[in-house]
Amino acid sequence: MPKQVQLYTMRSPQQHLSNILIAGGGSGGHVAPAIAAAEAIVEQGASVLLAHSTRKVDFEMMREAPFESLSISASPLSLKPIGFIRFCINFFNASKKIQSLIKQRDITCVLATGGFVSAPALHAARKLGFKTVLLNLDNPPGKANKLAVRWADTVLSTVLCNLNDAIIISPPLRQSVIASDDAQTCKSRLGLDQKRLTLLVTGASQGATTINHLIPALAKNNPTLFHGWDILHIAGAANTVEVKQLWADCCVPNKVLGFTHLMADAWGAADLAITRGGANTVAESAINSVPSIVLPYPYHKDDHQRTNAEPLEQLGGIVIVKDHKELTLNIQDIGPQIVELMADHQTRFTMRQAMLNAPAINGAISIANACLR
Repeated sequence: MPKQVQLYTMRSPQQHLSNILIAGGGSGGHVAPAIAAAEAIVEQGASVLLAHSTRKVDFEMMREAPFESLSISASPLSLKPIGFIRFCINFFNASKKIQSLIKQRDITCVLATGGFVSAPALHAARKLGFKTVLLNLDNPPGKANKLAVRWADTVLSTVLCNLNDAIIISPPLRQSVIASDDAQTCKSRLGLDQKRLTLLVTGASQGATTINHLIPALAKNNPTLFHGWDILHIAGAANTVEVKQLWADCCVPNKVLGFTHLMADAWGAADLAITRGGANTVAESAINSVPSIVLPYPYHKDDHQRTNAEPLEQLGGIVIVKDHKELTLNIQDIGPQIVELMADHQTRFTMRQAMLNAPAINGAISIANACLR
């Protein structure tokens, strides 16, 4: 049964108690918690303005969000001479723009959800003497949060980390990623066969190259093992054409999407998921109780995606495997684990039950309280 989650409602302007600026962007992993926090803040009667980066993925994430938003030009922190100069120039320009926004819009608090827009936003608010809240999602924290924390009055984190005085909260989740209908309804809306099991393949908002290559190759090598399954493959907008070609001569039923705003239905339809280990993806898997095989991003030196996924593995809801970066090695090592779990209905049931028995909490409410108290 899907978890029952109360939907947020929009309030009239007369009911607004505060004006909150939420800054975060550079990837879906920063914009998604910003939207989740905005939903909870609006539910409490305040108004929100979202500031994100100029990257295409941020605009795509915000496209169907019911909140006013704008883009801020900023750059990632780089220690290379040219990159550092670019970072400094864009940092102070962004800070000035946000200071003007704070004054013009009568902002009472600035919330940063990570990414390279967050640091100049908190810097601007601190310079004007307004309240600041920083949300951290990774351990160890990313470069932007390590910089931004010096301007934060309150630090919230979804994981144990080395940021001073961080308050641990549950991950914030958008209502649009929480399934509210049964699996058959979700499959129908996505155009999937209701009589088949659904394998959800996703590398989050931008896709994952190694996962995109692995699953079609595995299906071509073992088509009979995929019997009775539909594949819902969310490839990332830039990878859609390539992934459709990879599936083209495979007899396994599949539906390839570059990006979708129907993630609630995707999770609601899924009987098993193959994913990365981003904080949002792991939290979405947990709250929707979807058994998953997680391949942490193999190019992160700190391996924080593995850290994100470990608590859910200890709970028994997911399996973490190493992404070897090479297709042949992944087929040899990860492939058997995937097809074994696809065939083992009892294990998948046990994994789902482990997550259903754990408390499902949306940390967006904790963030709203921190901004508004």
